[in-house]
Formats: sequence, C-alpha cells, structure tokens
Amino acid sequence: MDLTQYNINQLVELRNEVNNLIHAYEDGYFYICNVSSYGRRWKEHVGNEHLLQELCWRYDGDVGILNVYSNNPDLSYIDNYGELCYVPTEDDYQRWKDYELLKRTIPELEDELAKWDARDQVPFRERPHFGPTHTWEDIAKYKKELEEYDMSFTAPTPYRVNNPEEPLTA
Repeated sequence: MDLTQYNINQLVELRNEVNNLIHAYEDGYFYICNVSSYGRRWKEHVGNEHLLQELCWRYDGDVGILNVYSNNPDLSYIDNYGELCYVPTEDDYQRWKDYELLKRTIPELEDELAKWDARDQVPFRERPHFGPTHTWEDIAKYKKELEEYDMSFTAPTPYRVNNPEEPLTA
C-alpha cells in the first residue's frame, strides 16, 4: 500500500480511523486488567490482545503494574511485568477474588481488634487513635463464611512464559 500520495491531514485522518477500528475490535475473550500506579488502583478495559500488549507496555513497572486475568487460551507471548493468568470465566475470577479478600481480611481485622483490646497496656503514643469498625462477632461471622465458602470456582493459573520446562509461579 503506497501512502506517499496522501498529504499530512489525510494521513492523520487515516491513522485515526485505523486506531478507532483497532480499539473497537473485540476478539471474543475477556481481559480483566487491574492497574496499580502511584498508590491508585483501577480497571482498564480492552477488547483484544494487541491493546492488551500496549497496556502491558504502558504499565511495565516504572509507572505502575498491570495484573491481567483472561480466558484467552494462549497469552504466553504477552510481555507483562505483573501477573498474567488464565481463568475460565469472569464468575470464577470474581468468586476467587472474593474468597482471597475474605481470607486476607480476617487476620487483619483480628490484629486490629487485638491491638484495640490491648490499648491500655501500651504507651499512649503507640495506642490506636480510632476504634475498630468491626467486632469479634463480625470476625466469627466471616470465619464461618470462609469455612462454608463455595469452592467450586477455578482459581487463576499463570500462563507459561519463556521456557515451558520452568515451573509455574504465581
């Protein structure tokens, strides 16, 4: 394709049209892209693996980290600084994420409540300034919820990267 016949305005218009087509293209897979950058967290939405690779390059560890979860069967060629994991469905991802949050939250709340309960045994400057937002009854309820959690979801698994002989790491 010879583009030398176009002037600069036509080339810019052509570039914009092509970029719009690339951004609008959906390849049929989902890509859950969680960005962490400068203390902020948000989700980015992409519809194809080419936009995913561009996003991975943008958040390459210098300005942020991108964790990707997708049902695309092969993303092992994607270059990403953060996590790059396969998960069969968005529902599996959400149930796994909720389970991990509950599992991580219980010890944090227990620690917060223990520090609050022992506040009179530590020097004033080391005491917590604000009371906890949860109670021991809440923690008991969360523990029961964790014990009874429906574990029928499939947890994300990392794609193989580089050497297929290397063990997978999460």
